[in-house]
Amino acid sequence: MIRRLTLTLAVCVAACAPDEGPPTSHTPPLDAPGQQEQHAEPLETPTEPNTLRFLEQATFGPRQAFGAPTPPIDTVEHVMTVGIRQAITDQFAAPRSTFDGLATKDLGSQFFFHAVHGQDQLRLRIAFALSQILVVSQNGIPNVMSTPEPEPRVAMASYLNLLSQRAFGNFRQLLEDVTLHPAMGTYLDMANNRAFKPNGQPIEPNENYAREMLQLFTLGLHKLNENGTPVLDNLGRTTPSYTEAQVQAFAHALSGWTYAGPTCPTIGRTNPPTYAAPMMDCAVNHNSTSKELLRGVWTTANGTPRQHLKEALDNVFDDPNLPPFICKQLIQHLVTSNPSPEYVQDVVNIFKNNGSDVRGDLRAVIRRILQHDEARGPVPPAAQLATFGHLRSPALHVTTLVRGLKGTLDTTGTLDPGAKLSSWSQSMGQYVPQPPSVFSYYPPNAPAPGGGGLLGPEFAILDTATVTARANVTHDLLFAAATANAGVLIDLDILPVNSSDTVQWLNRYFLHGTMSPELRDIVLNAISHPDAGDTLRRKKLAVYLTSLAPEFQIQR
Repeated sequence: MIRRLTLTLAVCVAACAPDEGPPTSHTPPLDAPGQQEQHAEPLETPTEPNTLRFLEQATFGPRQAFGAPTPPIDTVEHVMTVGIRQAITDQFAAPRSTFDGLATKDLGSQFFFHAVHGQDQLRLRIAFALSQILVVSQNGIPNVMSTPEPEPRVAMASYLNLLSQRAFGNFRQLLEDVTLHPAMGTYLDMANNRAFKPNGQPIEPNENYAREMLQLFTLGLHKLNENGTPVLDNLGRTTPSYTEAQVQAFAHALSGWTYAGPTCPTIGRTNPPTYAAPMMDCAVNHNSTSKELLRGVWTTANGTPRQHLKEALDNVFDDPNLPPFICKQLIQHLVTSNPSPEYVQDVVNIFKNNGSDVRGDLRAVIRRILQHDEARGPVPPAAQLATFGHLRSPALHVTTLVRGLKGTLDTTGTLDPGAKLSSWSQSMGQYVPQPPSVFSYYPPNAPAPGGGGLLGPEFAILDTATVTARANVTHDLLFAAATANAGVLIDLDILPVNSSDTVQWLNRYFLHGTMSPELRDIVLNAISHPDAGDTLRRKKLAVYLTSLAPEFQIQR
């Protein structure tokens, strides 16, 4: 009965209607990171609702300190004490969580443990976002049976560690490190991309990495204005951001790389897979001729693999399409699926110049995203309310509930609570870190159903089965004894005993004060019914109904 009742609420998740109001005013471009004029609310003295919104965007779910003498840096109390600007700085300095490909617990389990307990919440959120843009999937890496180690896990752990390490660095360095990482080399055939057969006969290099690098990792299919809107010709048609000939040119420029080894192989040959070091350049398998890249730029004639790699990546990095393509996706992952053109433009300005003439500074970009007026304040801008926010992805649905209910993952003995959270996320359509394709779990341009042109990437994996799974997962977290037996522990004593106070607590901490009267009445009436059960069961029912309502499912 409980599941059927909330399924009715859950299927209303698509409650994102097109906005008819005027666009929100935009904040002037930054002169330096963190120095913009703030109209929403002072960054140094955030209210509790604004703080909760910030933690929804910058962590895997808000949590309270519950009287800790020194509130952890990812708690409501800490952010309200130091302010949002300093809270971001504190997160930049937090110790980094890492993944171990040889550990007993698989990478999905490790991911969810870090997401619940890791101090480096913002770094983890950015690395998770980057893993959905610069995609490698564990299930796309073969396991070499003749070796003792599990190559898929070892390779993917190394790749996730790379994304975590570079999350606050420069995008140009990140792009090069990703290009030369052996996991990417295997997944998209960058490794052993040869320009010659063993007999010396020239062959066309593999275009797989070059194509996906242009289409998915840097530029996108169509030219964009700096504010993220498409460039249209005089007939209203989009314009391609690159040509097939340019894909081929990049494939030639990026040829000649193989797995690390003591020496380069002979012509047409390859080194065996290894994931312990970046790939190595071997001129004997590289096409050294000059090729035309983007915007009329040519690679150097008789260039080395490393020289051509630099020229190719510099060429892409300097392309005007890259900043809006990347910045809009980062905003989508952290804040809202449909940022205003002004929001995208302001973040793009920082990507182009961080205030010190540096392009691609991700630390400055992230700060700008989180400090922008469209992200800050107790509630989203009124003019954008109907179009603002994003559906919580399965992973975020799980972690937000666990962290919000004072959750802990008990790894005593053989318990593997991270695996329980991972299986829940998988049942809802997001198997971390095993996206089904290079397009990740869902494409960034997926439409919101019935949204009149609005984007809703996470809706691409929301269907009858996964909506039901959200209800089942939430029910298991709250009601199933097997959950605690697996080491997933929550504390419902943090909720008040009185029914009205329980609803108000959920309004305060789960919805930062935005609960509608309709939802309040639904929850209060349900838990006040004589058949609702004892106090503990009433609390569980209140959390269950609130967390499956559209007002919670759509993070605003």
